[in-house]
Amino acid sequence: MKKTVQEFAKLAGGVVIGDGATLIEGITNFESPLKGHISFAQDEKSFRTLEASEISCIIVPKQISQSSKVLIQVEYPKRAWAQILRELFPAKKFPGTISPHASIAPTARIGKNVTIEAYVTISDRAIIGDDAVLCSHVFVGENVKIGTHSVIHPNVTLYENCEVGAHVVIHAGTVIGADGFGYVATPAAHEKLPQIGNVVIEDDVEIGACSTVDRAAIGSTRIGKGCKIDNLVQIAHNVVVGPHTVISAQTGISGSCKIGSHVTMGGSVGVGDHVEIGDWTMVGAGAGFPSNKKVPGKQIVFGQPARPYAEARRQIGAQLRAAETLDDVRMLKKKVAELEKKLEDASKK
Repeated sequence: MKKTVQEFAKLAGGVVIGDGATLIEGITNFESPLKGHISFAQDEKSFRTLEASEISCIIVPKQISQSSKVLIQVEYPKRAWAQILRELFPAKKFPGTISPHASIAPTARIGKNVTIEAYVTISDRAIIGDDAVLCSHVFVGENVKIGTHSVIHPNVTLYENCEVGAHVVIHAGTVIGADGFGYVATPAAHEKLPQIGNVVIEDDVEIGACSTVDRAAIGSTRIGKGCKIDNLVQIAHNVVVGPHTVISAQTGISGSCKIGSHVTMGGSVGVGDHVEIGDWTMVGAGAGFPSNKKVPGKQIVFGQPARPYAEARRQIGAQLRAAETLDDVRMLKKKVAELEKKLEDASKK
């Protein structure tokens, strides 16, 4: 793969500053700047680091216009870098064929140009949309609907009655529609509460490997349009996640929570049941939310329990100074005791 900077600029929709005929032999990231390669800088700090490296061309925001390197100016550097990657390394093409080793119920409806690999199981009355892809060992339960152009990777399980929209990607080992964790406590045992709802995954959602989205007790657990969910995420019954929310790995969301749209959740966030998180909220990694907490939108929260950014910083700062503060308290107690003794002695004279 060898292209000129000018050719890369055309792919990225950018403007060249410097020698557009410079030959580029590879695309790389910020951490591995190599001679003869192209990468991107989001800001002045990362640009200066790349400029001091052996990198041959840098994709930069429009406010950066001078450099010893050849530049490609664009509106959004990382987006342009991703566009180049997509052009040079296009997504895998699937053949649109059905393996003879797949098990497909006679009442299932299969669309046009669908790829179904070996050992896929498709149950009664399932509907698979046009151009969908089901990789090896996928299980599709009764009455499941999968939209057009969706890709279901190996060993994914879709329980009965669940709905998957168009252009959805579900990665290997994920389970959609298992029973929610619902029980009624009695003096003798925990009796199971029937989970008779489903899961609805809207269009353009991507779910990482080995994640779980539980079916609702009644109604639907819903993942909104455009959501991006990392590996190893647990979403419990009757949760509603708003459109375009991002949820990072090892996050657990308990039952009946409402997560707004455009929310960003860091890794290992714990959310108790019936929590509501407003639109455009950013949640720091490791944050914890007690049950029934209501978090207004458009703010940054972190900590355990989660607090607004400024408050949480003060709290953590106080914790870091706890040992020093304890020493001060001991010293003050000692001085108070000494003063009390002096006053007591003076009163006896």
